[in-house]
Amino acid sequence: MSGCKHQNVSCINPYELIRKYHCSNCNSVMMCDCEKEHGERFLPHQLREGCWLETQERVPVTLGFQSRICPECRGEKPIIAPKASMPGYTSKVSRYYWREIAHETTKRFYNTRPELDPLNWEHSEFSFKEERRIIEKQVIEEIKELYRKAPKYEYSEQSQNEVITQTNTEVILIKAEYISTNERKVGVKGKVGIVSVEEYASEYFSEKGYSSILSESVPFHVIFGTYMWMVIQDPCDPLNRVVGFGNRTEYEEFGTKNDIIHTDLPSDFGTSGYYKRRKYEIDKHINKLQDMAWLFDYWKPYSHDFRQYLWAHRSEDIETARKIVQVLPEESVKSVLKYLVSNYWRNFCGWPDLFVYKNNEHMFVEVKSSKDTLSEDQKNWLIGNKEHMEFNVKIFKVRK
Repeated sequence: MSGCKHQNVSCINPYELIRKYHCSNCNSVMMCDCEKEHGERFLPHQLREGCWLETQERVPVTLGFQSRICPECRGEKPIIAPKASMPGYTSKVSRYYWREIAHETTKRFYNTRPELDPLNWEHSEFSFKEERRIIEKQVIEEIKELYRKAPKYEYSEQSQNEVITQTNTEVILIKAEYISTNERKVGVKGKVGIVSVEEYASEYFSEKGYSSILSESVPFHVIFGTYMWMVIQDPCDPLNRVVGFGNRTEYEEFGTKNDIIHTDLPSDFGTSGYYKRRKYEIDKHINKLQDMAWLFDYWKPYSHDFRQYLWAHRSEDIETARKIVQVLPEESVKSVLKYLVSNYWRNFCGWPDLFVYKNNEHMFVEVKSSKDTLSEDQKNWLIGNKEHMEFNVKIFKVRK
């Protein structure tokens, strides 16, 4: 549309370093002038196209950089898009200000290393990990101080107590004796020797006649990959394409990526848009599943490549998944599959530490040491469980 003033624009993916915006009036895709200098200097390969967050569909940038496109340049509230918590990046500053941190760290690194070409990926900033880490740490501290009194973003995450109350999760408070050792940083005095808090919780439930399986998240990735490979890798899916990735087993054992696995995957896999697009086929597939224990073993070799992609390949995780499938009722396994496939990359983390069962009774138990709190992934799982799976879940808190 000639002469469009782009009054109705929306960000197609807030997790891109150079954000793209779609104008609903003229159907054009563009970027904001405020990111032009950084984009052209450091990320020119990201200026040609954008990727819709919900569907992962790639779309060309049709209008390049335009003035006053992003909310901040329009005098509006900035887009809030916190990243998931991960090792080394657990603070709210690191998670909410990740774009500011990334932009400033990159700029500062190359300003101190003018002899390096930002576009030479063989000798990029990431080739100098320690040097970059020091700069990044400085940037984080400066941003923390800059926004300490007047935060740029509103932290909208629910507190631990709010989530526990909302999900009606029972908290078991147990007092134990903590002991520091050379072998374990901190242990708990168990029935026989020093144990971890998870082992201590297992002892507690064992005394009540329950069996426990140390589970966490990966065994459920195994379950998902084993039962869902057929529908996800459906050759009739028009968005399926061949992808290649390094053999996970080889990488873990030898640190190499010489063996490349090629397999089919839909371009929008793991997003909420994928489930919406394939809802009929997915629901039909899940509803037809039966004889789950037998099917798990039968489909294990066929699901190999897909499980490799999900990092759900280790023999110990496969065995744990098999045990869980043997205990869980068929409909419960199906509820796990539906929960995960609805938005895999959002829902695949945060599963509790223990799967506890006795006869026809089963529950999930999240174990916490004295000062430990729920992560954002664990909060998300508790809410997701309440809304979609309705498993009995408890928090086992081991106090000093």
